[in-house]
Amino acid sequence: MESHYQPIISLTHQRVVGYEALLRAKNSQDQPCSPLDLFGRCNSATQITQLDRLSRALHLMNFKFIGTEGRWLFLNIRGEEIRQSNMDAERIKETLSLHGYRPEQIVLEILEDAVHDELLLAEFVQAFRDAGFLVAIDDFGTGQSNFDRIWKINPNIVKLDRSMIRNAQQQPRARRIFPRLVSLLRETESLVLIEGIENEEEALLAMDTEADMVQGFFFAKPSLNGIDREDLPIQISRLHHQYALQQKSGRQNFHAQLTIFETMLTACSDLIRLGNSFESCCIGLLTQLGCRRIFLLNDEGYQLTQTIASDNSAALARYHPLQQAQGANWARRKYFQRAIEAPGRVYISRPYLALPDASIDVTFSLAFTMNGQTFVLCCDVDSRSVDAAGNLLQQGQLIINLQ
Repeated sequence: MESHYQPIISLTHQRVVGYEALLRAKNSQDQPCSPLDLFGRCNSATQITQLDRLSRALHLMNFKFIGTEGRWLFLNIRGEEIRQSNMDAERIKETLSLHGYRPEQIVLEILEDAVHDELLLAEFVQAFRDAGFLVAIDDFGTGQSNFDRIWKINPNIVKLDRSMIRNAQQQPRARRIFPRLVSLLRETESLVLIEGIENEEEALLAMDTEADMVQGFFFAKPSLNGIDREDLPIQISRLHHQYALQQKSGRQNFHAQLTIFETMLTACSDLIRLGNSFESCCIGLLTQLGCRRIFLLNDEGYQLTQTIASDNSAALARYHPLQQAQGANWARRKYFQRAIEAPGRVYISRPYLALPDASIDVTFSLAFTMNGQTFVLCCDVDSRSVDAAGNLLQQGQLIINLQ
């Protein structure tokens, strides 16, 4: 058996901050044998425990010889080891000190789905956190993973399963949600590590989140000394440069679209103030690529007009009970609240599920006065036509000053 170590990288700090220890073994025919197969050959729970502990002892012994001062060692803990008899964290802490390790150097990595007793798992995590260890939950996003378990377990680090970054790469819906998922996990007071990154596109997607760490073959494969490639610092720097170029291009396209919609929304409000019919005022705005619908609210959020829809935004039949919107009250929407707070400025919302067709839109809104009354003009726009990069609108809500 051998210990191989895969680097774990902080993209913000642009350096390796830890290593995951992985077991490598061969069978009697000198062929590679996966850890799953190796543990599968054990004939009893006692043998599984012995092999599990032997592998960690091997990792600890070898880790001392690869020059990793100031970096974490991630050690995998099998679900069978999460039991009351192993709750003596102080004893393990003393054992580690004999080999020159401090608990804060060690991250105990637990497969979340391997332990079905949430109370036992939470107790185990708390005991080792109290002793100074860090605890990571592995493969979040598979099996029974959910935020309720994370809140109860309270780990230091949550590792996102490889399937999550792969889905974000392949599916626009997953890509839109992925950064917010990372942010929500961080709000539970856990650091987030995205694992399984295998190509540049996935690495750039990871950079577009608030993830604290990354891991995967794109950066380095597991190796005996943890140094799979000497050019890793150059690669990380090149990735940052590529990300900056991507963001710059996205910002330029984004602000070009903002300028178009803010100008046309203002022109539409000016026409309304001049006494033109609402339908005629909307004609120019409706022709803009991505425009779905336009409507007018009063200062309490009630919709005063019928919704004027573009030819490309016919409501789906299954949502027909929501189609009639005149008289609806949208005061709870941020696009109304922010517009009322800043009259004369165009506000753009974050992407959200808009009615009546349950499409992902953004809403441009502008509060203006006419005959002593305040109105809010709103324009729903397909979020993809405004934010081609697919990320700038996730970063916050904007008010555009036209004065």
